[in-house]
Amino acid sequence: MNILDLEKEECTACAACMNTCPNGSIKMISDEEGFLYPDVDVRVCINCGLCKLACPVINNIVSEKNQNPDTYAAWSLDEEVRLNSTSGGIFTELSRTVISKGGYVSGAKYLPNHLAEHTIINDENNIDILRQSKYVQSEIKFVFKNIKSLLDSGKAVMFVGTPCECGGLIKYLEKKYENLLVVDFICRGSNSPKAYLKYLNGLKIKYKSDIKKVWFKNKINGWNKFCTKIEFENGIDYYADRYTDLYMTGYLKYNLFMRPCCSNCRFKGFPRNSDITLGDFWGIQLKDSQLDIEKGVSLVIINSAKGQLCFDALDGKIFKEKNSIEFAIKNNPCAVKSVNIGRERQYFFDRVEESDFEEIIKSIVDKNKDEG
Repeated sequence: MNILDLEKEECTACAACMNTCPNGSIKMISDEEGFLYPDVDVRVCINCGLCKLACPVINNIVSEKNQNPDTYAAWSLDEEVRLNSTSGGIFTELSRTVISKGGYVSGAKYLPNHLAEHTIINDENNIDILRQSKYVQSEIKFVFKNIKSLLDSGKAVMFVGTPCECGGLIKYLEKKYENLLVVDFICRGSNSPKAYLKYLNGLKIKYKSDIKKVWFKNKINGWNKFCTKIEFENGIDYYADRYTDLYMTGYLKYNLFMRPCCSNCRFKGFPRNSDITLGDFWGIQLKDSQLDIEKGVSLVIINSAKGQLCFDALDGKIFKEKNSIEFAIKNNPCAVKSVNIGRERQYFFDRVEESDFEEIIKSIVDKNKDEG
């Protein structure tokens, strides 16, 4: 039942509706493409309307953040952190600061099956489970409820998620919390768990082993190479750059398996709803050209006074150099523009259930070669 009065292609799966439902009548259920959508049990629903009030798509968030925010290129001075992070390790340094003051950090972690799920940590030793990009949609579950309980008890919380997930948390909470730091990131789009698992299962068959670790944007060949590394239990390591890895080909070149709402994202542009926006500072040109950028450079966009205070608290632990939002957007267009749905998307999903992932992607590549 569409109790939310929201078209399916508009839903982001932020789960704010499920978190706010007073009697548990909403569950997030996977559709035929593997994406989660709210499902309402009409036998339990009391038509209170709280789910609609919590939806960040139905209710536009009026941001009071900066329209023209300060922008930095930055990285952690801890070389191990920088090398093991997707970009420059600023997420880790922010997390360390929050946890060192008795606070909590919420972000996406890998599950044993290598899907992603949001969780909450308060131990610096666990920061690494939230680190690095995960190119599959994370399941929120009841993290928003747990964050609210922490905030109401006076604990500091840093939440890190996609812009729409951050919007969902903000609408769910209803009121402002000075002890909440919201951090989003430059998002190209959330990918289908079904497509992602199909990709991994194909590699498991090919290398005759279960997977030990998935590591997107590994820096073995440098930050700019965008390398995918997958470690197998049998000791074999798979490496491929963005041009040869078939999952990245389907995602970055053909836009095959992103969530439908991502082609018309309501959460792009400025001002943002977050306090800080993180990303890779692609195309960065530092004043000192001798500095090594191949270990990773974070794009840091400061959207609020709170965000500035938290970022300034990292002085002495990070390198930072001020830049311009115009230059950052030029090299990160997904900060302000949605990516169009690929024309082969339906072709992909019509075949993903029965066909081999590699076979489908290669057929799409060949098909487009033939068409010039």
